[in-house]
Amino acid sequence: MAYEVVPLEDFSKEFGSTTELSSVSIGGQVVHVSDEFFAEAYQLLLVEPPVSLAKQYGPYGELYSGWETRRHNPTYYDWCTIKLGTTGIINGFDIDTTHFDGNEAPEVSVDAAHEFPNEGTTWKCILPKVRLGPSRRHLYKIPATGQTTYVRLRIYPDGGIARFRVYGHVVPVFPANPVEPFDLAHIFMGGKVVATSDDYFGSSSNILLPGRGKDMGDGWETKRSYTKDHQDWVIIKLGAPGYLSTAVIDTIHFKGNFPESCDIRGIYSQDIAPDANSDDWDVILSPVKLGPHRMHFFRLGNPYEQYTHVKVSIYPDGGIKRIRIIGTMAAKYGADMTEMTTQADGKHQTTPIIVEEGWEIIED
Repeated sequence: MAYEVVPLEDFSKEFGSTTELSSVSIGGQVVHVSDEFFAEAYQLLLVEPPVSLAKQYGPYGELYSGWETRRHNPTYYDWCTIKLGTTGIINGFDIDTTHFDGNEAPEVSVDAAHEFPNEGTTWKCILPKVRLGPSRRHLYKIPATGQTTYVRLRIYPDGGIARFRVYGHVVPVFPANPVEPFDLAHIFMGGKVVATSDDYFGSSSNILLPGRGKDMGDGWETKRSYTKDHQDWVIIKLGAPGYLSTAVIDTIHFKGNFPESCDIRGIYSQDIAPDANSDDWDVILSPVKLGPHRMHFFRLGNPYEQYTHVKVSIYPDGGIKRIRIIGTMAAKYGADMTEMTTQADGKHQTTPIIVEEGWEIIED
């Protein structure tokens, strides 16, 4: 199995356009683990980087931010099985041993499966055994896998790892009914933030995550601006070209730092990230006031125009928790994608739609 070691300085180039499929923020979870005597495996998937807990002790020894198994493993390896937040195509990993120095796992490998693993599961090795060093990040790029829902991290023979991040691309599951409205911007539908003006306090990619989050830390927030007529913006590539009807702007948890107003523009473009200053952007929502800690529902203009991207501008700055762009898939695109995006269930087709608490589809 081929793989490539990626220097840390090339992280953005190699993985900047991918999604962290294993992240707890999109539902990644540990489902089986062979041993977690010193430190629990769920910490592998945490969003925040590992912190030092040096000289802090619990009933089983010194504390670590990560997964650590006991010494002298009588078997060949310890293992941890992880369910990805959504089915995806994997193309790389970040295996981080930060703060594990002298007790890091010496070697690791990674296997993949599409169905829920059991004793009869045939795992496919996607990263062969590689050596790890103490207290550092290790980036590996692999050839794109098939559709994967579960990964198994194996450590040889035992030890600790701080974080394990699986990078790749979401496999979207679109509605079987082409006139069924859904969130074309949602991360599970293949939506992706491709450009932003400012990510100072919170990453713009958070705005497409499922749910409404837990605090301001998992939203998008820009720095304060004291420049007249300042605006910040984010460009979202939709999961599929579509006809857009409704926007949901959620400012939950942003109570004194929400934007004063926002507007939305749309464009049909073959570019991954269209020029933010292009004259080709159509206004589909004129500037509207926003309020603190609430969901805002807005009807969008140009409902018969197809768009591939939206640009949401906020004035003058501030924070937004989530953005939902409700619409229907463009008919031709839907026909082209039928085999990939519908799931047969006997004689019927299932239509997996992402539904968030508090959503409201405004009808004409």
